[in-house]
Amino acid sequence: MLTGKNYVSHSAISTWLNCGWQYYLSRVHHVPEAPSFWLVGGKALHECTEKYDRGELQPYDPTAAFTAAWDENYALSDNGMPFRAGGRASKAYPNKEDKQWWLDHGPKMLDYWVQFRQDSGFQLYQLSGGDYAIETEINTEIKGVNIKAFLDRLMVSPNGELGVVDIKTSAKEPATNTQLGIYAILTEKLIGVRPTWGAYFLARSGGLTTPVDLSNYTEARLGSW
Repeated sequence: MLTGKNYVSHSAISTWLNCGWQYYLSRVHHVPEAPSFWLVGGKALHECTEKYDRGELQPYDPTAAFTAAWDENYALSDNGMPFRAGGRASKAYPNKEDKQWWLDHGPKMLDYWVQFRQDSGFQLYQLSGGDYAIETEINTEIKGVNIKAFLDRLMVSPNGELGVVDIKTSAKEPATNTQLGIYAILTEKLIGVRPTWGAYFLARSGGLTTPVDLSNYTEARLGSW
């Protein structure tokens, strides 16, 4: 492949669909990109929710947990270029969604996840080996294309149906459900169970999007794109 890798990720597919030139620069020519506060914050939150679901945040202190995860990911992302901030400037945050914004709001997002896990009735799916489907790596090929992905959560709804849940820290809800559909296909191929629904957990508001039917997402359909 032109990227030098033998696989593609959902983020790479999204970049290619949104802007082929950006894909060419970042994925093929590996032009250095300025790091972003939103990627640091997103990674930090994912790590914190994973630790919570694995019972590793004891005692539970969302501020301490998120700050530690933030510091680690910030150091890993720092390439000497200025960090980019998303969102809009406000009186409280004139520099938009910068480090301080994330340190203030990240713990709240973690609290929203904890509340969802405690109150929603959705349960983690247990894999055949006894582990739970938390940040599960699901890498396989679809119609000759190797796809690498990490499944945030495979969960069982209160009515007993299996579904894909992906955690989002963006201010905007994803425009499509393609990611959920791809993950459903990969789950069936690698784990042997087929999720019937998918939804995004919107960390900023603490809500789960309305679950969507994933039955139309098939390997044949995806392979024809």
